Amino acid sequence: MAKDYSTMTVRELEELRVVMLERIAAVPAFRRGSLQVGYRKCGSANCRCARPGELGHGPRGLWTRTAKGPGGSRGQYIPIASVEQVRAELDNYAAFAALIEDYVEVNEALCKAHLGPPARRGRRADPATGGEKGGSNPARTSSTH
Repeated sequence: MAKDYSTMTVRELEELRVVMLERIAAVPAFRRGSLQVGYRKCGSANCRCARPGELGHGPRGLWTRTAKGPGGSRGQYIPIASVEQVRAELDNYAAFAALIEDYVEVNEALCKAHLGPPARRGRRADPATGGEKGGSNPARTSSTH
């Protein structure tokens, strides 16, 4: 849920933006995507993994993420000893993304604050009606009942 920054002054928003940039810069190494840990059978009929009840080779990690371009996905096998490190990097990305989302909200509030409150617009007189602003006019209304 987005925070409401509309009650803050321009100065407060600018100060908050500086603090947020410091927090963003302090986020440790991160990566986006997902991590699966599992076993895989190699497909060789003579391999131990082909025996009934065998889980397969592993465990091993597979980190994947979507990417632009051909294939649309990128992956990397992760040694089991590095799985916790990759999980921490994925958590760091979630924290980074949340900070960026808040940073954008603050910047939008700052842009809005720089514009000031919206100007009140009155209804303009219509020259075709002799300068009247509208509403009902008994002289122009005819009753056919």
